[in-house]
Amino acid sequence: MGDALTTRIGGTAVVLGASVAGLCAARVLSERFDEVVVVDRDALPDGPKWRKQVPQGRQPHLLLVAGARILEGWFPGIIDELEAAGAVDLDLCADLFWYQGGGVFRRPQSPLRGPAMSRPLLEHTVRRRVEALGNVAIRNETTVSGLVADPANTRVTGVRLGDATIVPCDLLVDAGGRRAPSLAWVTELGYPAPKRDLVEVDIRYVSRTFRRADVPARDWKGAGVVGGPASKRIAMALPLEGERWIVAFGGYHGESAPTDDEGFLAYARSLPSPIIAWIVDGSEPLTETVTHRFPASQRRRVEKLRRFPLGWVIAGDAVASFNPLYGQGMTCAAQQAEALGACLDRSRAIDRRFARRFFRAAGRTVNVPWSIAVGGDFAYVGTTGGKPFGTDLLNRYMDRVFVACQYDDAVTIRANEVLAQVRRPESLLAPAFVARVLRSSRRGPRKSLEVEPSPLSSPTVTT
Repeated sequence: MGDALTTRIGGTAVVLGASVAGLCAARVLSERFDEVVVVDRDALPDGPKWRKQVPQGRQPHLLLVAGARILEGWFPGIIDELEAAGAVDLDLCADLFWYQGGGVFRRPQSPLRGPAMSRPLLEHTVRRRVEALGNVAIRNETTVSGLVADPANTRVTGVRLGDATIVPCDLLVDAGGRRAPSLAWVTELGYPAPKRDLVEVDIRYVSRTFRRADVPARDWKGAGVVGGPASKRIAMALPLEGERWIVAFGGYHGESAPTDDEGFLAYARSLPSPIIAWIVDGSEPLTETVTHRFPASQRRRVEKLRRFPLGWVIAGDAVASFNPLYGQGMTCAAQQAEALGACLDRSRAIDRRFARRFFRAAGRTVNVPWSIAVGGDFAYVGTTGGKPFGTDLLNRYMDRVFVACQYDDAVTIRANEVLAQVRRPESLLAPAFVARVLRSSRRGPRKSLEVEPSPLSSPTVTT
């Protein structure tokens, strides 16, 4: 399973949470430990079904390019497997009709490909691959009530389950979500919790699933509309397996779409582009609307921890969870799991050097997605919290980038490379690129009617 550089640690690792983050961690740990036990309080379904403990699972999900590449490396053939189950292959540039900055982006062909599917399909497919690993056991409907430590409380030696059973372990990875249950238990052992950054956005999502139809006629596979800071509205339609659409509206700072049929369509029609309304109006609804509220982006500064018990780390949303609009959470979780394996290989032991290396590496995986999500959120009046230095200036520049994306293929590709986490954000500030952006954006937003398809005829997008 591993390569010559993989270090066999031995012993037992326990992972809290069978989320995407937990499953990714289990895959990495399976190469380095004799036994891996994944514990989840939820009843895990035997197919791609919604989970009660994952309410955000009913909202749109998109696996970014960087995340897709990591999963394919761990589970060869998994992208083909997802597509065989109905996931839709997307070119992030060519296949998405995207309205932002007052016009529609160019849609050049690009190598930025990844599957669009429901969260349940992705989670089920990854979980099935993890379950097939010979030394991984997934225990569902199992609660954990606390930690077990050595007499000096310097090292975690196991977890105590809700039925008082103790599962010994050499390493505990808490991938239990934003609340990170182990933090309270670590505090009981006498250690401080990591400092936390919060950026309040109060985003409210309203989503509905439709059957995909031939109306509107199109040569794209998904669509998005960002209404701009004044409207506080965003909308997206992504393809799902089973020839379905998932259409979602998001509103900042209390803005929320209606949940009734007429109000849902009227809200779509109120957007600055009619593309989402055409999808809603031309498609058969398959479900009722579902809602989800995301109050704040949250980051725990684990990289600054100085005191912690050995044999304990946190990962995934426990480290950071961002505005879901940017679709970065699952990819960031995969990158953290990748870093976990690399730090184990380098340290060759579950010691303080390993933990510090991992916490620093986890912090680095968060830096880019955090700056993208938080920077974008501060474009909206009402966002509060720690604003990164230079955010307002950068947002004004990004407004120019969005306009340039309406004229210049190269700008569109690079902007999406940054979003897909295959290129550093600093690349948007390279002098030659800035000159290109300023030159294209001088023309102002491209009028949407020049580039939007008619709902009754073939698309007329110019490329």
